[in-house]
Amino acid sequence: MSEKTKISEFYDLADHCMQERRYEEAIELYHKLAEVNPENDSIVMSLAWAYRDSGRLSDAVACLEKLLEKELKRKIFTGFAFDELVKIYRNEGNYERLVTICESAVAAQPNDVSLLTTLGNSYLEAANTVRAVEIFEMLIKMGPDTSAFFRSLGNAHVAAGDFEKAENAYNRAISTEPTDAHRFYNELGNVLSHAGQYDRAETALKRSLDCSLDQPLVHCALGDIFIKQGKLDDAKMSYENATKLDPASKGGYYNRLGNTLAGEHNHKMAMEAFEKAVSADPHNPFYYLSLVKSCEIEGLHDKARETYKKAKALGVFS
Repeated sequence: MSEKTKISEFYDLADHCMQERRYEEAIELYHKLAEVNPENDSIVMSLAWAYRDSGRLSDAVACLEKLLEKELKRKIFTGFAFDELVKIYRNEGNYERLVTICESAVAAQPNDVSLLTTLGNSYLEAANTVRAVEIFEMLIKMGPDTSAFFRSLGNAHVAAGDFEKAENAYNRAISTEPTDAHRFYNELGNVLSHAGQYDRAETALKRSLDCSLDQPLVHCALGDIFIKQGKLDDAKMSYENATKLDPASKGGYYNRLGNTLAGEHNHKMAMEAFEKAVSADPHNPFYYLSLVKSCEIEGLHDKARETYKKAKALGVFS
């Protein structure tokens, strides 16, 4: 048997072990393959995946970091190891290391738009809003007609607490793609809402609806903001608008309304919403459970028991 045939069989066996989740055997085989083919990056990548899937994340990272060093030295940046490391560091919340590898990648490929975008987002995740703004402004100079860059800049300004600049950035995005104005206003509204800027978020979402009323989820988002502001009648109206636009999802919309109200400790109104959700979809167990929970919190124990018995009688709970 030739050496080439033996190596091919090792590959097949290692891959088979991975498919059967026999990770330690796969790791041993990939190690042997790497010793025979030290310049074959695909083997090291396979070894990294085997480490990752077996739970040996630090060993996986060590393999990927070595591959990244080689990637950064090449004229053509493949980015396979880089992409894996970005995922791992994001999942771990290791933003310091995430920023470091992104900076290294950009230093090696300074005009790569994708790498610059990843770096900008990494700065945001690391709460370095100053650098994030600088990166997205740089991207805008490179692509002044790219709406995504303006939206990213807007998000960076929101994170920095400069809401007027954020709105200006989104307005510039809309000027580049006016047909998507409803989508961009909706995105801005959600970002502002997460930042606790409910009045500004309300304005943005209303502008989205001015561009296109046929957006049930935007009506729901606006309803959620009204609840945060204490405008409960407006909130109910927004949700009713959503159910009219999409009757098939009525149960889900009422359940969302109930959960938002319950999140604000308004369980009395939440019960009304959950009851509407149950009426719209009487075989969804989650709607009953939410209703029972709000009843219990309100001290309506008899109603909670009756609701649960009704659900059991309908066969909702197994």
